Amino acid sequence: MAETIKVVQGDELPQIILTLTDDTANSALDLSLSTTSVSIKFRKRGTATTLSTISTTKTTNGTDGKITFDFAGGILDVDPGEYEGEIVINYNGSLQTVYDILKFRVRANTAAAAATNTYTVTVVSGTLYGGGSGNVFVLSGTNNPALTLVRGNTYVFDQSHSSNAGHQLAFKNSSGSSYTTGVSTSGTPGQNGASTTIVVPLTGALPAQYYCISHGNGMGNLIS
Repeated sequence: MAETIKVVQGDELPQIILTLTDDTANSALDLSLSTTSVSIKFRKRGTATTLSTISTTKTTNGTDGKITFDFAGGILDVDPGEYEGEIVINYNGSLQTVYDILKFRVRANTAAAAATNTYTVTVVSGTLYGGGSGNVFVLSGTNNPALTLVRGNTYVFDQSHSSNAGHQLAFKNSSGSSYTTGVSTSGTPGQNGASTTIVVPLTGALPAQYYCISHGNGMGNLIS
């Protein structure tokens, strides 16, 4: 395994397929038994500290030694640099560490320059997320739409319109807790200059939904 796997910081689901072989028998390792599993101990090159233990799946039925994996959380959430992965095979509770070490080179994300997107926010009566009727956020003319946020981009929710009074827009994570990474607010909703801004992080978890702090999830929708 002399080749280095080249990946980019912040990649989402950078799927990698490996073939494990028995060098003595010059054949693929048989991983087909249901009690056989393969994991990878991912760490900074030259260190002994495991950053994450990555689970793999059998690409086919396991007889060809092929395994597939992506990174913890589906996102390559590490700084640029050199990393390595130690392959460990569990044969029904009996561990075998593969001699070869995977080599990874992670480069910084140099994608297109980040953009700033602004939504003009108003509040009207409409169909709540989850059903029923009540006040909902209108984003640039669309009632509480589902949103897709691009990593590195900035999103400004202009809450200057008087209908925003008492309706502070905010974000939650996938567990339903407040999401604050890259989030800032200015002014008071319903008054001139009020806004809620999120700079979407290049790595790590994304917000799962936007909502009203005072009136709950129904005013907003999901984020992907």
